[in-house]
Amino acid sequence: MNLSFCKGMKNQKNSQSFLQMMIIIRFFFIHLHAFQKQLAIMISIIICSQYSNIESSLAENIKKTIGVDYEIVHIDNSHRSYSIFEAYNLGVERAKGDYLCFMHEDVLFHSKDWGKIVENYLAQPFVGALGVAGGNVVLDRLDWRFYGFGLVHLLQGNTTVEEKPNYYISYDASKIQFPLCQVAVLDGVWICIRKELFTQIRFDDKTFHDFHLYDSDICMQVNTIGLGVFMTHDILLEHKSEGTFSQGYADSLKVFSQKWKTCLPLMKGTIVTKEETEAAIDKAIPLFQERLERDKIIIGLRKLFMDKKKGLPVRAYTEEEIELMDESAFRHRKLCMKDKDMSFQEVWTLVSDYMANPISRQKAKLFMKFLWYRVLNQGKLK
Repeated sequence: MNLSFCKGMKNQKNSQSFLQMMIIIRFFFIHLHAFQKQLAIMISIIICSQYSNIESSLAENIKKTIGVDYEIVHIDNSHRSYSIFEAYNLGVERAKGDYLCFMHEDVLFHSKDWGKIVENYLAQPFVGALGVAGGNVVLDRLDWRFYGFGLVHLLQGNTTVEEKPNYYISYDASKIQFPLCQVAVLDGVWICIRKELFTQIRFDDKTFHDFHLYDSDICMQVNTIGLGVFMTHDILLEHKSEGTFSQGYADSLKVFSQKWKTCLPLMKGTIVTKEETEAAIDKAIPLFQERLERDKIIIGLRKLFMDKKKGLPVRAYTEEEIELMDESAFRHRKLCMKDKDMSFQEVWTLVSDYMANPISRQKAKLFMKFLWYRVLNQGKLK
């Protein structure tokens, strides 16, 4: 065999080995860099709080469930010094994390390692905002929560309108077909956004000055910079209060519609005809007015309960207030009767409490339902 040819073959093999080694080394450092970058990622949880300190139960729940490096950015709004827009902008300034999670303080996480899910989704360049409840359609009237065309994946808690309120889950998490669904806007109970996006977007504290529509407005901004707004069913949380709607909310809706009039209607993740949207609006307007009137009574009652608890002199309940309290208490007891996880004694205690209340109006009806669900058909509870 030709000696020079053998030397050439040897040199070629050495060159190939060297090249392969360089490829392996480069591959190693690329993945090492990605791994180090992943380790450095932190989630900043921003909470605008009506208290001077975060409740220990919330802090402990986050610690046990998030599964990644995090910080809590507490914005003390106990003296109502800020609007929600100002408070969240302050939170963005203070946050050290790469991913920002804006959330209510009356939330309980049920999913383990939910922080890893947030990091995974927000790492996708097309995802601008992530939540667990949102609307597919934004119109120039009302809000998606009233005319439908939305998706909700959470446990919604509520409290009865009584002097001694009872907590319960008013509806369970809905079944969503895909783990990631595009929507137009998200509900502000829990919204996650990459911090880097806040060079292009901002909670609009110049246009809005209260606590309404911050969620829809920031999502509209995300849409306008070409990114998607998504909700996921991979994370389950419990929202402990339903909230109330006031005239201030109605006023903010007008401001929102005026600001975004050239972008509305906006539809994402669904197709809805003009006829369908008009029909939904016609149905929603009276429901919205009813809700405003109902929530006005609730707000007044809660103030009355608080004054009574403090020992202050209070007026007598109005007929409207009595009817609302009675309906709230009755509906709660009825739901509990159907709950197979509640014992006979637990349900009977609630029924007895209702029967002993002098303002209760549906005692005979509730007792008959108790007999039906808990005596005659107890084995058929679902």
